[in-house]
Amino acid sequence: MIEYELEIGGYGMNKNKTLNIIGILSLILMFLFIYLLLKINILPTFILILSLIITITITVVGILFINLKQKGIKVIGLIFILLSLLINALGSYYLYFTNNLFDKTFKNKTETITTYYVVANSKNKFTKKDIKGNIYYYKDTINIKEAIKKIQKNYSVTSKEVDDIEELFISIKENKNKFMLLDKDTYNIIFSLATNFSKEDFQIIYKFEIKTVSKVEDKEKNSFNIYIGGADFTNSLRDFNMLVTVNLQTKKILLTSIPRDYYIEVASKNGKKDTISYMGPYGIDIIMKSLENLFTTKIDYYIDINTTNLVELVDALGGINYCSTTSFITSHSSVIDTYDDSKGKKVKINIGCQKLNGIETLTVARERKAIGGDRQRQKNCQTIIIAIFEKLKNINTLTNYKEISEKISNFYKTTIPRKIINNGIKEILINGNSWKIELQSVDGTDSRNKVHLTTYEDYVMEPDLTTVNIAKEKIKKVMK
Repeated sequence: MIEYELEIGGYGMNKNKTLNIIGILSLILMFLFIYLLLKINILPTFILILSLIITITITVVGILFINLKQKGIKVIGLIFILLSLLINALGSYYLYFTNNLFDKTFKNKTETITTYYVVANSKNKFTKKDIKGNIYYYKDTINIKEAIKKIQKNYSVTSKEVDDIEELFISIKENKNKFMLLDKDTYNIIFSLATNFSKEDFQIIYKFEIKTVSKVEDKEKNSFNIYIGGADFTNSLRDFNMLVTVNLQTKKILLTSIPRDYYIEVASKNGKKDTISYMGPYGIDIIMKSLENLFTTKIDYYIDINTTNLVELVDALGGINYCSTTSFITSHSSVIDTYDDSKGKKVKINIGCQKLNGIETLTVARERKAIGGDRQRQKNCQTIIIAIFEKLKNINTLTNYKEISEKISNFYKTTIPRKIINNGIKEILINGNSWKIELQSVDGTDSRNKVHLTTYEDYVMEPDLTTVNIAKEKIKKVMK
């Protein structure tokens, strides 16, 4: 038997032995690829079977051929092995990060963290060691019972309920009461509404967090509604609100945009009304229930968008292609984590399509003063979401897939179960061109009214019930 010597890096190695090592490596990668492919479970059955047949055939044939004596067959076997290595390595790479993305975002439970403050008059110069006695709280504060329990574990305090949040703040400012307890978002929102006091009047002497965990209903459905909400980057004001109705059987998607200042009844608040924007501190469940009552339909899941991470995601995608039917210059500047528009440049949008980077995309998503008010902002956000999905479908996203998948996982939180996502992807892979997307918006009239369940007044939009009823009927039609 004649042995061939292969020089690699100056060392001699038996050629057959080298080929067998490569063959074993390809076999290991094949099993890894198959494991990840079965775990992700997003391929339709016939595509899955075809993929398994192809990768197993290429790998097995390659291993068999390199062990035959004929030189020509060995060469063919080596080509098959190299092809197997390439397919299985690349496939495993992308499947690994996709599985990580799915594991991180589609869980059987959701976690919400709420920050609470103990606040005192700034002139008193209190520290957390001084906390004792009566502590006052606003009755509509989110998860207030859990917050009180937690603070009473560490401090000797007696909780006192207050009906009027303005009176609560005034009592601290005038030193009638020493301490108040409220959530971070409500604290920040009040200063944007009130004109009779400022943050300089108060001091946060202690802060803590409450984590609430809720289970996700892991049940397959053919039609369902998803609430998509985007919170303002400085507090929990809901600047973007959309109801997405999906029917997997009829392959229809309906996007219903809802103005942030829509003035509707707040669920579980005895008929009191508020804008969707100011409902943010009450929790996403209250918003969903309020919208369920408005549209008389069940909302099954939510997607909670992190607007700050929108910037990172769009930049990772290399920008988006934003198309506009009007030209305008944004009233906001391209800045983040601040309302100070003197620190950045305005964004000029032309009629037609243009490329926007991350901060430009966020600036356009926030815009409501330059043209069309909040109605136009909701349309802008619809356009941005569609543009992001279009960019995600682009083959160029594969070049930095790891970074993009990480940015996507930080972009939102959701209660959509993985089964629903898997079934949806399978449907798109089979009948992608058959899906139809329809857009609609509800409208209203401009007005002013009391907001945040307080005596403070702000701009609101009184619902136009004609547009609401039309939207209801379309939602019901898609759900059938």
